[in-house]
Amino acid sequence: MPALPWGFMAELGMQLKTDLGTSCRAVADRMVSRRTVVQGLAAGAVVGCSDGPPMTADGALTPAQLSETVGGVLTTDDTDGHIQSVDEADLHLLRRISFGPTLDAVERLKAMGHTAYIEEQLAMRDDAIELDVLARYPLTANAPQAIYATTVIGGQPYWLHTRQYQNAMLYRAAHSRAQLYEVMVDVWNDHFNTYLYKNPVPLKLDFDRTVIRPHALGNFKALLRATVMHGEMLHYLDNHLNRSGAINENYARELLELHSLGREGGYGEADLKALARILSGWTYVRSPANAWRPTDALDYGQAVFDAAGHDTEPKTFLGEYFPAGGGAEELDRALSIILDHPGTARHVAHRLCCRLVADEPPPRLVAAVAQRYTATGGDIPSMLRTVLRSAEFRGSARQKLKRPIHALISAVRATGVDRLDQTLNYGLYGVAHNPGQLFQHLEQAGQAPFTWTPPDGFPDTAAYWSNTNTLLYQQKLIVRLAASRSYSHLLSDPLVAREQGLTVADDVAYATTAREAVSHAIANLLLGPMPAEAVARAIDYMADGGDPDAPRTRSELTPRIQGLVLALLSSPWFLDK
Repeated sequence: MPALPWGFMAELGMQLKTDLGTSCRAVADRMVSRRTVVQGLAAGAVVGCSDGPPMTADGALTPAQLSETVGGVLTTDDTDGHIQSVDEADLHLLRRISFGPTLDAVERLKAMGHTAYIEEQLAMRDDAIELDVLARYPLTANAPQAIYATTVIGGQPYWLHTRQYQNAMLYRAAHSRAQLYEVMVDVWNDHFNTYLYKNPVPLKLDFDRTVIRPHALGNFKALLRATVMHGEMLHYLDNHLNRSGAINENYARELLELHSLGREGGYGEADLKALARILSGWTYVRSPANAWRPTDALDYGQAVFDAAGHDTEPKTFLGEYFPAGGGAEELDRALSIILDHPGTARHVAHRLCCRLVADEPPPRLVAAVAQRYTATGGDIPSMLRTVLRSAEFRGSARQKLKRPIHALISAVRATGVDRLDQTLNYGLYGVAHNPGQLFQHLEQAGQAPFTWTPPDGFPDTAAYWSNTNTLLYQQKLIVRLAASRSYSHLLSDPLVAREQGLTVADDVAYATTAREAVSHAIANLLLGPMPAEAVARAIDYMADGGDPDAPRTRSELTPRIQGLVLALLSSPWFLDK
């Protein structure tokens, strides 16, 4: 694996030592050649894991402690000069079915084995995190009628709802025990993407709560039907404007091309037009343009069929004849045809394999997952079992690049930031409708939650995300993360924290020598492989021209530890998965 030029860490460390708080842009801009980073992203990588609870002076793990805890062994193989880990298969699974490994997850996977752990994740829902979300972001529980009443009648800015919804997504991803569930919620929110800000009444919150989340690990056929019967989708794809005599094809096109059969699904222009006519008359309870009515709050958002707006002429859709005089029942019949079509099985299988295996998934695996769709009637857990138990999945390590949300949430998880830090570092992580630095940097990196305007959802390929702008804003957030105060450490060891002012980075690499700091940081953030040359340069950077084994004070080590953590979390060994 080609290594990044780790000599850049010396310059980075000096800049951080000078003024961490005001030099974020300069640090990120100067840290390394952008082209080098992008080229390095193609190299193999391993995501590190870290303790979920707060780290203390006794909590930062050395390689030996990590080996003893999770059964892995970090050694130097003289034949190729790389740090090796015997548990690459465990880490590979956790990278793909979570927003980043934690020590707790690694330990549980080790104890249970892959099959039992996957089954537990398929069934798990984190009720505790939902209570926490309700307390932190109460507007996310509002029904459509309450959203309408507060925004339209009450005059409350709609962004109070949307910011809480976005923060809640990030909070669940960072802290929920049901990680596979949260990953699949993310998958289906992309698959059935709607733009958060198109509707001035943010029905997207209810769409996520009542459609996506209940079906995320259920049945795809039930999921798709639920999306069709929700006001958010009917509004976003303009079907509320689709009436006999004024047919609007937007929803029909995306329902076929993106949600079900796919671009190569075997349908033609005549099928698209027929489906648009079948969908005519389907709308939702809303106010007329520029005439908000308080009574609409009673039923706002509810999908309804307007018979007067339906095209009752005969139609032929995917070879099936629909006689004249049909009504609402036509849509149910059309959806059955769509959902039983082999094109839908292939398209859904491809979506799952793209997210969990590779940007260009193996055709044989896609076919096997499509077969499970057909055999089980669209059962999502059955399809996921086929993916996660396959040889293609096991052989796909390091073939995916983390998107910004995954990259930054996994950095939060890897550094051991817990719920207490999430609360007290509100300027970084956001509370209620305060978006926080995490959200703002995701916005600048191009992936603020639910803000993709086109209906195809955020791209899921390295080709799209391996650009200088994305990497810049990820690194700028990591600078802030590494330097922020660890409140959990302050409570667990208040005297040490008071005397030494420990940061999140200090907790990750708590050490008394330069070599120890590198050892601890690699053990807690990266489980290998990492080129021996890179390790040596990291030690040189931490030693700053001195003896790497000489005792150092915290004031001497802290600025360079923050630079070291930034470098590791910005490297391909962390960003590839």
